[in-house]
Amino acid sequence: MENRRWIPGKYSGVRLIAHRGFTPAAPQNSIPAFTEAGMRKFWAIETDVHRTADGHLVCIHDATVDSTYKGSGAVREMTLKELLELERVEQEGLKIPLFSEYLRICRQAGAVPFIETKTEDIPQILQETAEWFRPDEVVMSSTKFHHLEMVRKLTEEVFIHHIFSDEDYAKQLKRMGKSGLSYKYSELEDVPAGLIERTHEQGICVCLRAGDSPETVRRMLEMGLDYIPTNRTEPSSVDERV
Repeated sequence: MENRRWIPGKYSGVRLIAHRGFTPAAPQNSIPAFTEAGMRKFWAIETDVHRTADGHLVCIHDATVDSTYKGSGAVREMTLKELLELERVEQEGLKIPLFSEYLRICRQAGAVPFIETKTEDIPQILQETAEWFRPDEVVMSSTKFHHLEMVRKLTEEVFIHHIFSDEDYAKQLKRMGKSGLSYKYSELEDVPAGLIERTHEQGICVCLRAGDSPETVRRMLEMGLDYIPTNRTEPSSVDERV
């Protein structure tokens, strides 16, 4: 594979990722949060994907519903019908979103789907995504490196992103191509000198978590980061200042 940095999606502004949707406006990983992110023209909208007991893909961060829905249990042990009977803790009537609903919102908004896999069902995720997007328009991310290896065995076109990575994993990503990573540094001052430049030299994109203010985003851009996840910053507040 050609060793060069490559990022999906045509975008002229700062590449901000709405982490779990635009959560200042609506609960994380919900249809309203995804919709609000799309309306604000984020480069990408991030979500987390799990699979139900009867084979449906849904958007939820944790393996259980306990912290976000009025109920308890593992997503993988519940049917979609059972999940849809639960309401969000924060908002009455708000139900768990289907992965296909998230993809539709991304497509309509022109946003890159930034998909964190929380399940081994990689072929199904790719299959459903292909109903809405070309492979080269998609990002598949995971903290589990073998998930990305599964993606790459199935397609060389999808962009892969490793979460909480290190330089040893960067060497593997270089061989896999079309890839990016996020290093696990909570403070920008802790990033070792030359780390971002060394990673770029291998053709790998870099981000850090999280650009939760326009000022932090500006500093990240000055460091040379390629895309930036955020829980609060709107694209308009950054593009006007850069």
